[in-house]
Amino acid sequence: MVKRTATAVALALVGLALAIALPTAPAAARVVVGVGIGVPFYGPWGYPYTYPYPYPYYYPPPVVYAPPPVYSPAPAAPAYMQQPVQSWYYCDNPPGYYPNVQSCGSGWRQVPAQPAH
Repeated sequence: MVKRTATAVALALVGLALAIALPTAPAAARVVVGVGIGVPFYGPWGYPYTYPYPYPYYYPPPVVYAPPPVYSPAPAAPAYMQQPVQSWYYCDNPPGYYPNVQSCGSGWRQVPAQPAH
């Protein structure tokens, strides 16, 4: 107990001596030294809390408007792909056209097709 009291008195005298000596210095030249006692705040990350770097801003890709597709009409079929002129088949005995006459005894005769009037 005596040792603790002697230590407190010694600290008080040192503080008093410093208090008397410091006011002679100009106010701008004073230096203050402090000691902080505390526990740092640890966030959920496991290291002392500091402000994180700002996250980089995400710029979405630019919107590119493409012109609508242009559809052209199909080209005409070349001559070698066009349908040949159709023919009808006529029988002299019995007289008539195919498919009205199913069988012909004299042979079928090819006749150019004519539209019905």
